[in-house]
Amino acid sequence: MSKKFLTVLLSVLFVNAVFSQSLTESSKDFSIPENLNKEDLTAQFLNQKSDLKKVELAPAKDKKSAGIAMLLSLLVPGAGHLYINRMDVGKFFVMGEAASWIGLAGLNIYGDALQEDYKTFAVQNAGVNKTGKDKDYFSNVGNFNSVYDYNNDKLLKGQYTQLYDVNTYYWNWNNTANRDDYENQRKTSERVYNSRVVFGTTLIINRVVSALSALILTNKRNNATTLNIQPELMQKDYGVDGLKLNISTNF
Repeated sequence: MSKKFLTVLLSVLFVNAVFSQSLTESSKDFSIPENLNKEDLTAQFLNQKSDLKKVELAPAKDKKSAGIAMLLSLLVPGAGHLYINRMDVGKFFVMGEAASWIGLAGLNIYGDALQEDYKTFAVQNAGVNKTGKDKDYFSNVGNFNSVYDYNNDKLLKGQYTQLYDVNTYYWNWNNTANRDDYENQRKTSERVYNSRVVFGTTLIINRVVSALSALILTNKRNNATTLNIQPELMQKDYGVDGLKLNISTNF
């Protein structure tokens, strides 16, 4: 028996010992008697071949539904990650969701406060009755010195349906500086309200990204990683010439 063949054979036994305890136990029976010929060695090797076919590198897990994980994260970011026990990732989407809602609520509160301030300012300095008035009315209050100036402008333009009843929609600024101050307050409030779109967009993006993340992680979780080893004896002239190992894995 050649030294080359003995070296290859011992390599096979070493592979068995590294990849699996069960394969190690099997390799103990795979000894080399002193008078073992090539034919007997081949037969014993083929008996051991079935033990080398698959080695599990990752433990089996209960599969989770990728669709459910994705839907949960669309509804509540991070919920899909909780479903698959991956809150190490999901916690970031939860924090993003909380921060977006806090920012949105903060802008609403601040915008409401600014709106109340400029309306109160108009009551004090232009005689406005703010009850039941819409957004367009308060915009016109900032653009014209009085309800009379406003109505005259509409009459000149032939926009008769847009005339205000003087008794109901009365205003008359005590000076131009106060009207300008009022308009600055009103525009600041509008800018604050318009900024809410940033957090609204963040809420949508956070849900979409969270859903995609949950989908990817669920699919990855469901696919157990395995290593497949397929040994093959290379024969020549009715004898053993070498050994080939075909190794494949899935992720």
